[in-house]
Amino acid sequence: MNYCPNCGTPLSTEQNFCTLCGFDLRLQAGAKPVPALDEAPACGLARNAVFYVTQDGLLGVDIGSDFALAVALFLPLPLLAAVYSATQAGALAVYAVVWLAAAGLLYDELRWRRVKRLTGPRAEQQPSRTSWFVPWHSIRMADWNGRTLWFSSDDPPVKASVTFNQKDAPYVERDLSSRGIRYSLKGSRLPRKLTQFWTLAIVLFIASQAILILAATLPLLPGEDQVYTTILNNTHSQVVNATFFDQFRVIYTNNIQVAWGGSLPVLGTLSFGVASYNTGRVLQVIAMGDKVPSAVVLISLYILPHTWFEEFSYPMAAAAGLLAITTWRSVTPEEFVRRRGRGSSKFLLAMGGVSLTLAVAGLLEVLAVYMRLGVVVLWVPLGFGLYLTTKWMRRRTQDGSPPGSP
Repeated sequence: MNYCPNCGTPLSTEQNFCTLCGFDLRLQAGAKPVPALDEAPACGLARNAVFYVTQDGLLGVDIGSDFALAVALFLPLPLLAAVYSATQAGALAVYAVVWLAAAGLLYDELRWRRVKRLTGPRAEQQPSRTSWFVPWHSIRMADWNGRTLWFSSDDPPVKASVTFNQKDAPYVERDLSSRGIRYSLKGSRLPRKLTQFWTLAIVLFIASQAILILAATLPLLPGEDQVYTTILNNTHSQVVNATFFDQFRVIYTNNIQVAWGGSLPVLGTLSFGVASYNTGRVLQVIAMGDKVPSAVVLISLYILPHTWFEEFSYPMAAAAGLLAITTWRSVTPEEFVRRRGRGSSKFLLAMGGVSLTLAVAGLLEVLAVYMRLGVVVLWVPLGFGLYLTTKWMRRRTQDGSPPGSP
């Protein structure tokens, strides 16, 4: 615990400014003082506005519009007809995900075109019907975590979560302190690792496999034997005596429906858990029909390559859906200028990766019908391919891709 040399207020060791009097603690340590605001403009991105830090307060400029939203929602509709023609998918969730992904991409692009018009010194930003000032003295609540400022104001009535570039953080913190605004240092409610795509996907994968194994081993409830036997027979009837291509189409379409449905935030995550339960119950019905322990069916399933590709695709989709409404929504202007840094782009890339992985899984599953356990030999080329993919992803991360991006 440190104390402000100017007023004696207790301070944490991480603070650079006194929260009471605004004294710059780095001056005492001999650090270089922060440049004046007019020398280092700071701006941050909220959901539908850009906020500029000024001497008088925060200048908010609207970058969204009802017209842009209408265009983004209605323009992707012909794409849904193309998806239906190609997949004949019966799950509405498939079309909902395609629609939302396309609308999000288009809306972000229209917002960026508005952002590009806001270039130039802040002094040239003239108030208009699409901008407003939030005076420092009107802010009644502020949370700051060194990157994102959440604040609420009564005059004008504004509530916003604004994300700044890391280089702008000192100026935002300096102004919060120097204006006498009492703010709390707000950290993430979740561990940082859980806000990263691959970590969250692995956690969801472990949870889904736990559900699957329990469903495959616990006794069936009354009536479940008939329900899951019917599901198994219907699935078998669709692929038996079908051509190689038709088998792949049936398997791939079914898996896409499960994955894309699971990417719908919250509700999709629940449906993804239900899908794992149903898979486990079907495995138990298979074990009962073959008169072998469920463990034998589970082991034979996990040695097949397509199982791992398929079962990991579903948590990838679920993780993308959850991050699309949480972490990926908070981007800085610097990230937003790069299309790959936007939340909508990250979601599309993740779902593209899911679709490609499921295509590989579908191909391997059809091959397993012909090769039976001989399909295990495919682990050799697949393992080498996974190694090269992992190496490429690490290189991309080192080249400066956004952390946690798929």
